[in-house]
Amino acid sequence: MNKTVTFLIVVFLTIWNFTYSQKNTAGADKCYLYLTFDDGPLNGSENINTIILQEKIKISVFMVGEHVIKDKQMDSYAKYYDENPYIDEYNHSFSHVNNHYEAFYSNTEKSVNDILYNQSLLKLPYKIVRLPGRNMWRLNGRVKNDGPSGIQTADQLAKLGYKVVGWDIEWQHRLEDGTPIQSVEEMYSSVKNLCTSDKTFVKNNVVMLIHDEMFQKSWEESELKQLIDLLRTDSDEIFDQMKFYPQ
Repeated sequence: MNKTVTFLIVVFLTIWNFTYSQKNTAGADKCYLYLTFDDGPLNGSENINTIILQEKIKISVFMVGEHVIKDKQMDSYAKYYDENPYIDEYNHSFSHVNNHYEAFYSNTEKSVNDILYNQSLLKLPYKIVRLPGRNMWRLNGRVKNDGPSGIQTADQLAKLGYKVVGWDIEWQHRLEDGTPIQSVEEMYSSVKNLCTSDKTFVKNNVVMLIHDEMFQKSWEESELKQLIDLLRTDSDEIFDQMKFYPQ
């Protein structure tokens, strides 16, 4: 091999390695944000729908079928979600365990069938589920539990091909009126810190748990709009849906 060919090969490899390194470094700086909303449709879902249409960001909603079929107003909110191009719908059980968590998860067959029924009822396109009241994961061979109750349900759903997903941070709310507990600034700071930490289920991916009932104000006044506006000021933060998790 002559010196000219050798020189050209060396130059090519140097450029390729630099480009590859730059690409990987840029990718490592990205933080993927997943806004996930539980328990809908509820009062507040209509405002979430409006905010997302205005902001044009991707979100994920985890639906409760019983709310849809028992209330005409909630059914109409569910249709808003169906028609919103920025919203993906996933499974959060049919009954939401009727708030009897221990009894629900003590019967694995019953709890699994409740979720399977919800999948069929709402015609949910993705086999992605969040267990009511449980921060559990069954994803890509990884397992995480937040206690013994619900483990068998999560395991069985995983065997049926479901991705069982939890969350990294919760925007908490007051039970009496649904209003957010943490301020917008507190949530923004917490999410920013998680973006650069090793405390998430997958690094550089932050899953936020939020509840529909928290946002019963009009979209202009909503804390949700304020948080989205803060987060999207950073070009390294990308909003996406749970079907793409993790990245």
